[in-house]
Amino acid sequence: MKKKTAALCMAALMAVTLTACGGQAGQAEPTPEVQPQETQEEVQQESEDTEPTEPASEETGLEACTLTFLAWYPQEKFQPILNAFAEEYPDIQIEFQYAAPVADYLEKMQVLTSTGEIPDLFYIAAENKTEMIENGYCADISSTEAISRLVDTNKNTYESNGKYYGFAPTTWVGGYFYNKDIFTELNIEAPADWNEFLQVCKTLQDNGIRPIIERGEWFWDSFLGPFMNDYLVTDPDYHQEVIDGTKTFADGWGPYIQKWYEDLIVPGYVGEDLVSVSSQEFFSEFATGNAGLLAGHAGHLKEVQMLEPEFEIGFFPMPGTSGETKVAYGAVDCAMAVSSGTEHVKEAEAFLNFIARDDIVQLYQDMNGYVIGMDGIESDVDPVLSDIAKQYSEGKISVYIPQGNWGAYGTGLQQQLISSSQQLLLGDIDCNTFMEEMQNKLKELKDE
Repeated sequence: MKKKTAALCMAALMAVTLTACGGQAGQAEPTPEVQPQETQEEVQQESEDTEPTEPASEETGLEACTLTFLAWYPQEKFQPILNAFAEEYPDIQIEFQYAAPVADYLEKMQVLTSTGEIPDLFYIAAENKTEMIENGYCADISSTEAISRLVDTNKNTYESNGKYYGFAPTTWVGGYFYNKDIFTELNIEAPADWNEFLQVCKTLQDNGIRPIIERGEWFWDSFLGPFMNDYLVTDPDYHQEVIDGTKTFADGWGPYIQKWYEDLIVPGYVGEDLVSVSSQEFFSEFATGNAGLLAGHAGHLKEVQMLEPEFEIGFFPMPGTSGETKVAYGAVDCAMAVSSGTEHVKEAEAFLNFIARDDIVQLYQDMNGYVIGMDGIESDVDPVLSDIAKQYSEGKISVYIPQGNWGAYGTGLQQQLISSSQQLLLGDIDCNTFMEEMQNKLKELKDE
């Protein structure tokens, strides 16, 4: 099979800014202009001077209104939910807007918060949840039916000081998808530990097949298997210790970044051209059989399947050195939040409660393919991921991504992680400098 080579683009090193959990593929679509919101004081004065709006339903007591919604998922994926909501609440209109995750979405939210044009409903993610909550942009939705139905892990991810600010009904769990036809042809089995994983990569490379396909912002995640399953399981508070100053990035990450560099980058299993790989090439390179492994999650699996690959797809979690998977690559998904400045609190909460219904949350799960994190609801995940999803649902494994543990420093450290990992891949810095840059960035962010 012919190996495609992406053009190495140094500009990508400077152009990439942010990434986040569970991002969907595709370019950002043009979004309608968001009209400026009034301040709370203006809203209160206006309510005193005008007649009350007619209720949308005498039974619900909700008012006819338009809710602005900046979504993480494109409209064509969200449309079944929108259609169902419109049928049940015909007087509540949803002005749907979309910004592609992760970088475009976070940048869009930064613009909206700086101009005071925050939509009634929006998403918060691992990278910006602390900033959005602590700066008072998110309303407390603790009393909603939607929050009450979440399992503790999904509920607590967007908690602060005993209050809940985000409704995240799903969790993504990821690892490596592999081409079963290639594995059968080359007599390869799914690896159980790191050494077997390296042998798989070598066999693929020796036969002219790209071992691993990744995107330019995310190829660093290949070091997570050993770090999660060898180190993090023994020190789950590691990231907080780094933030508190009792440990450094070099203490925990250092040996595993070095291992990643020596075991995957030096032999070329993670190639330099990954710096410029776009989302579309990420999917097509795997779907056309040019790459043996794709690091990703259920959303990526859906995108690959849409390209109709002519082979069966398998899956294995990112392995550690011991062969026992205790922590998987993954995170509670981004969460829907209600603006603290909205004029339509009850109507916005009604939208979240609607999605939390048994029948509608299944539509939500159909949209992203993730594991449902709600009491009493089974997840109809793709059979490729059924085993890892079952392990997570039964509490046998936990999930991890770094940016979910960095609090208010998530955006800045994520930017530095992307930049430093790209420089390392291109040979511009060494592993020690990588760790120094991460540590210096944390100091810079704490000093701001």
